[in-house]
Amino acid sequence: MTGSTYITIGGKERKLRYDINAAADMEELMGGKSLLYVMSQPMAAGFSAIRVLLWGGLRHAEKGLTLQRVGMMMQEYMEAGGSVESLAAKIGEAVKASKIMGESLTEEEVEEENDAGNA
Repeated sequence: MTGSTYITIGGKERKLRYDINAAADMEELMGGKSLLYVMSQPMAAGFSAIRVLLWGGLRHAEKGLTLQRVGMMMQEYMEAGGSVESLAAKIGEAVKASKIMGESLTEEEVEEENDAGNA
């Protein structure tokens, strides 16, 4: 596990951290859907998937954290001006920083590398 990503929810800065056990537990809670599949289209996966993904990143810091509590945190985040899209982006950033899904590049990064090579 490498980098950390932080998100402010309820006036408190919280670290999102992902590891293999979190990934396996999240996949189980999402009915066996692969984390790679859900991360490729989190908005299409819906609120329940985003809630599970946020839970997976926060559970390291709070023993016994429930999905219902995470749902309330999501509500606080949105009431403070956040959006589901920005939340999904933060989760994606944290999962990428964890390197649990490898070092694969996004399409944008591939395009940037191609552009740099053509300069």
